[in-house]
Amino acid sequence: MKTVLVVLAMLPAAALAAPGPVGCYAAAKPLTSYPPLLCAGAASDAPASCFTDAKTRTTTEYPALLCSGAGSSAPVDCWTAAKDLTNFPALLCARAADAAAPVACFNAAKGVSDYPALLCSGAASNAPIACFAAAKAVTSYPALLCAGAASDAPVSCFAAAKGLTDYPALLCAGATSNAPVDCFNAAKPLTQFPALLCSGAKDNSPVDCFKASAGVTDNPAVLCSPNGALKAVTREDVDASWNLPFPLRYPNPYPFRYPFPDLNRDPSKPPTPPAGPNPATVFAGN
Repeated sequence: MKTVLVVLAMLPAAALAAPGPVGCYAAAKPLTSYPPLLCAGAASDAPASCFTDAKTRTTTEYPALLCSGAGSSAPVDCWTAAKDLTNFPALLCARAADAAAPVACFNAAKGVSDYPALLCSGAASNAPIACFAAAKAVTSYPALLCAGAASDAPVSCFAAAKGLTDYPALLCAGATSNAPVDCFNAAKPLTQFPALLCSGAKDNSPVDCFKASAGVTDNPAVLCSPNGALKAVTREDVDASWNLPFPLRYPNPYPFRYPFPDLNRDPSKPPTPPAGPNPATVFAGN
């Protein structure tokens, strides 16, 4: 309790009053070294409860990714169902509102995409697969664009976003309308990472969150993004030998401070020695 009180005392008054990502950050900070990722786009402090549940009920090394932006503990139930199906159950189940839907989508997507866990991340149905089919004609990153999609709306958003940003697939990932484009335009004066901040946005609330997060975190574009979980599966200058689920280069400079061996690793556990290049060395000086 003392730890929580100290954390709350250090946060600005705006953060204490905020019920969304910034408010979640206060609850998550004593739990993980990656509260921006855990609370990305959160509507409440449910990700913190999910994180605690994940530590108790799963063996995942990525509880912050699994529970990123969660509205309940459904991602934990999903992880239990997915852990024997994919090497990336935390990615597949991140943002899940239903324990079974991402798994069903994954099984249907295995012959469609090389990245079924990304495509079906948090999916509520098999809609990402239909979106993927439409997206292949417009982008080299259809799994990213259609990640967790509820319809083909990301494809329309992508068309509206081309020419505005170098990262239209990221901006429109899982979009339900063209709202990410409006959000992007509002965010450009505020951050180097408007595509990340507004990724999948339904309105301009990420921009409002960004303003409210001043002084709270060094990674507001992750904390306030509805798709902050997607940041966990990308790295800058990724080597294929690292075998990450989606080695996409974006953006530069990277919005996390260097070095980080694994931005989702549970800090209560000792780090696993890297199989490939040591990121702390690769990113030295950045």
